[in-house]
Amino acid sequence: MGMEIENPQAFLDEAKNAIAEYQDVKTQLAKMRDTEKQTSVLLDKARKEVQDKIDKTIKQRSDDITATYDRQINQVEARLKKSQADREKAKQEGVRGRIKSETEPLKIENKELKRQITAVMKRDNAPMFYRTDLFYTLFHPSGIGELTCFLLVFIAVFALLPFGIYFFIPNHQIWHLALVYVVDILLFGGIYVIIMNISGRYAGAVRQGRDIKNRIKLNKKNIRKKEKLIRKDSNEAVYNLENFDDEIAKIQQERSDIISQKQSAQNTFDTVTRNIIIDEIEAAAKPKIDELSSTFTSAVNQRSELEIKEKEQALNLSRNYEQYLGKAHMSSEAIDKIKALLESGEASSIIDAVTRLDHPEPTTAGATAR
Repeated sequence: MGMEIENPQAFLDEAKNAIAEYQDVKTQLAKMRDTEKQTSVLLDKARKEVQDKIDKTIKQRSDDITATYDRQINQVEARLKKSQADREKAKQEGVRGRIKSETEPLKIENKELKRQITAVMKRDNAPMFYRTDLFYTLFHPSGIGELTCFLLVFIAVFALLPFGIYFFIPNHQIWHLALVYVVDILLFGGIYVIIMNISGRYAGAVRQGRDIKNRIKLNKKNIRKKEKLIRKDSNEAVYNLENFDDEIAKIQQERSDIISQKQSAQNTFDTVTRNIIIDEIEAAAKPKIDELSSTFTSAVNQRSELEIKEKEQALNLSRNYEQYLGKAHMSSEAIDKIKALLESGEASSIIDAVTRLDHPEPTTAGATAR
């Protein structure tokens, strides 16, 4: 306060200089904050680029290893499938050969039995129709199979056929159905009775033919049974598949070896090669990262120092000048106005000048007239 009273002009000059220094520090601080922010962005970007390159390179190298071994595994598996298919083909050929060999006697016997039934019919001058399976199914059925066929034919001829014809008659009436039934029974029933009566003349041949047919049926049943047993037989030793089994075992071992090599290579990559790749990429990027890190650290330190300096100067301004000049007059322009009032003699002191600036006196009418 003594300074203000003794030398107000020097006080105002000092305040003006202090404000200018404070503004300069604030400007430097703003620039340093921008520098820190920009450097931080560049540093993060550089680090991300390094990490992305590491991730991409590791993934590519790992994929290359996997692809190399997978290609070999696929080739081996293709050979394995071919060998297994060849083995299955050889087995099926062996099964067919075994079936043919073990059922051949029964098939030969059936051929002989068919020849015998033909000879029986010729001997008794019976119609050749009497040696057919259809004849014995319709007129002398034996067994569930033939009885079922007989029943189905009966239903078709005496139920489905009449109704089918009836529904195809235009404007059909119930008497049409009765007429169709009568014709159907007379026609097919008559034919059936005639054939039965005629077959009675050759009863011996028919009975002998029935016996032969039953033997043929039994042989066919035994053939199917043998085929089923052979196909279900788990003993493959009779098919001579040892060469195929050896080849398959060799290929399976080769596949296991490749899978083991793949796992070993992947483990080596994960524990050794991966770290080498990371070190190489980080070493290549280290100068740039270090430079940006140094710049960023320097900016952080300078920004911190400037913030401390800015706070100290703000406190200095508040403590030494703002309490006299007021917050509204803490600028070079306002101080120049205060100095002008002091120099012109309009104000006797700094406080008086500040008061005049805060509360300017209105211009009187008399002053205006003068």
